[in-house]
Amino acid sequence: MIPSPAFIFDNIAPVFFYAGIIVFAMSGGLRAIQAEMDLFGVLMVGFVTAAGGGTLRDILIGSVPVNWVVDPMPLAIILPSALTAYGIQRIGWEQRQIFNWIDAIGMSVFCITGAALTVEMGLHPVICIMMGMITATFGGLVRDILCNVVPLVLRQEIYATAAMLGSTLYVILQQFDMDRSVSALVGMSAALILRGVAIRYKFNIRGNAGEAPPQMFERHE
Repeated sequence: MIPSPAFIFDNIAPVFFYAGIIVFAMSGGLRAIQAEMDLFGVLMVGFVTAAGGGTLRDILIGSVPVNWVVDPMPLAIILPSALTAYGIQRIGWEQRQIFNWIDAIGMSVFCITGAALTVEMGLHPVICIMMGMITATFGGLVRDILCNVVPLVLRQEIYATAAMLGSTLYVILQQFDMDRSVSALVGMSAALILRGVAIRYKFNIRGNAGEAPPQMFERHE
């Protein structure tokens, strides 16, 4: 018997959620290492990056205690995931690119998980889109502030726009009773593709190319 799309979504949604917190924790850890923080700083920035957006969303919609307080399992995943940033640094990959792509994956996943949760609660579609954006961007915003970097979401780069596109597509498709699995796949793919194009071709919101500030990844010996 072939499982229904709804059954598939219900079973893979936790996978998407945990994949999102893993990659966001990695991006937070990598940013903290670039900022020359100690081990505690790497863990804290990784935690804030992975859990910050969901925490603010839960507070705004009145879902308290917030998710990681009710279920501490995400903590057991976030903290070791942040430490994998040390491995990425040792491998010697071009760190600006690996950071951008890891962050893009986390953003595309979290804009859907945030929107999906609020759609299930029956909130207004506009609020659902906003909660998707907040879930996808707030953790990275705090991460960059803690690391003394101009946040991605506040620069001209196509970032919040990609999160808004993903959550908007998900919410719209749900209004037409599209299967949740299909809606999620469409939304995530659109957000990741738009952000990926911006990374690859250095597009920003004004439509011209631009480089990230060099001090973001400056190394001090």
